[in-house]
Amino acid sequence: MSHTEREMWRINIENAVDAVCGIYGSAVARSVFQRYDATNFDDLSSYYYSYVFGDLELMANDS
Repeated sequence: MSHTEREMWRINIENAVDAVCGIYGSAVARSVFQRYDATNFDDLSSYYYSYVFGDLELMANDS
């Protein structure tokens, strides 16, 4: 994965985290990372980027 792709994922996931935090609180956003054995983007395996993003987007758009 290129540096540019990783940064795109970071931006998208962090924006989704902000949206979920605004609606449900930070504990809910943290729980998404915990499902994938991570605490934040930096220790999240790149394999799970799309899964975390999808989960967060679903929460943000479901409100």
